[in-house]
Order: sequence, then structure tokens, then C-alpha cells
Amino acid sequence: MISRTLKNSKGNLTVLTQHNRQLQQSLEELERVNKNYLRIMRVMAHDLRNPLSGITGLASVLMDEEEFSDDSKYMLKLIETTGLHSMEMINELLKSGLEDDNEILVKQQFDLRSLLYDSVELLQFRAKEKNQQIVFENDNKPVLAEINHEKIWRVVNNLIVNAIKFSYSNSTIKVGIKENNHLVLIWVADNGMGIAPEQKEVVFEMFTPAKRNGTHGEQPFGLGLSISKKIIELHNGKIWFENNVDKGTIFYIELPGLGT
Repeated sequence: MISRTLKNSKGNLTVLTQHNRQLQQSLEELERVNKNYLRIMRVMAHDLRNPLSGITGLASVLMDEEEFSDDSKYMLKLIETTGLHSMEMINELLKSGLEDDNEILVKQQFDLRSLLYDSVELLQFRAKEKNQQIVFENDNKPVLAEINHEKIWRVVNNLIVNAIKFSYSNSTIKVGIKENNHLVLIWVADNGMGIAPEQKEVVFEMFTPAKRNGTHGEQPFGLGLSISKKIIELHNGKIWFENNVDKGTIFYIELPGLGT
């Protein structure tokens, strides 16, 4: 009986080993195919930007020509807007799932308060288009952290642009920063549409089904928050949101600080 059991065990072990080997081969093949797919998508995305940029540029130039009727100019405006939206989508794709996973995150010491201040000032004009105001809440002291400036800038801009997009006209958006126990807390609070309870679990997903148009019909892509979450986690931080007691949503970012 012992001999039979040992033989059966060896046979089962052999079968299991073969299955594991086949599974490993399948996983390696899947990884290879996935890398090829991403490489092709990157090439296509890059190559599509040039003709789209040319189309939007030509449409913009033609709109200034006097011989076109108002109906024709309206159609040209649609072409320009569609092209710009397509360019934004391609850029977001290249910054998210199509970017190189082997990219090294280069971090340097930066003043996050200064970064936020510059972002708020640059986006004030965009808020004014909807008669909104962005208020920067801070204590005018440097807040130092080891970050990749370009990537954190992208996150902050995305959150502020979203706040503008989903806030109503004549409202106030609050952007703030403070440091406590070597942790930096950043917040962006809007007074807008808010996020439905059933959408809270999917907001940070790539191509999230929670996407919707802004208060003025602005087109969403469903990529920004997913990209932001990935960037913040690469900085050993976290990002989340809560309901605003007034109305709307408050997004928070927590990052390791350096102290002052």
C-alpha cells in the first residue's frame, strides 16, 4: 500500500509539475504579447498626434477667413474642438497605461507650497471663464518634499481642473496645503456636482464608468484620477476624497514631507 501511495504521489507530482511549466509558459507568452501590444499602441498614439494637430490647426486658420458662412465656421469649430479633445485623450493615454513601466522616477527636493501657488495662479483664468474663484489656503511657509516635479504638477493640475469642470458657475474652489508630523496634506475642495455613493468605488479606475460631463458640458476622459493615484502611490503617498459639507467633493493627497 505504501509503495502504491508513493507511486501515485510521484505521478501526481509529475502532472502538477507539467501543469506549472505549461502555466509559466502561457504567462510568459501573455507578457510578451502584452508588451508588443503596448509598443504598437504607443507608436500609433504618437503617430496620430501629428495629423490631428494639423487638422485642428487648419480648422483654426480657416475660421478666420471671411468668405466662410457662419454655418461653415460652426462646422470648422466642431472639427477643431473634436481634434483638440482627441489630442487630449491621446496625451492622457500616453501618460497612463501606455507609458513605459521601466521609467525611473527621478525625485528632487521641492517646495510644494510654491508648486501649488503656481498651479492656482495659472488656472485662475480657466476658473474665471465660469465666474469661479480659486482660493489658496496656506500659511506662507515652505513645505518641502522629495517629489518628481512634473508628475506631482500633473496631479495637482488634474484635481484643480476637475474642480473647475464639476463646479457650478459663481462658486469658490479651495486649494490648500499644510504639514503635520512630517506628512504633507494637500486638498482641493469644489462646490459642485459631487460624486454619487455608488460611484465611489470606481472613481480611481482606468476608464472609470463614473465619468460624466462637467457643469458646462465639458467632456470627460475617465483617465485623470487613475493616473493621479498611480503617481501618488509611486511617491509613497495616498489620495482619497470625501463629501464637502457645503456641496461637492474634497480630494486629499498625503505625501511624506521633509520638515522645515
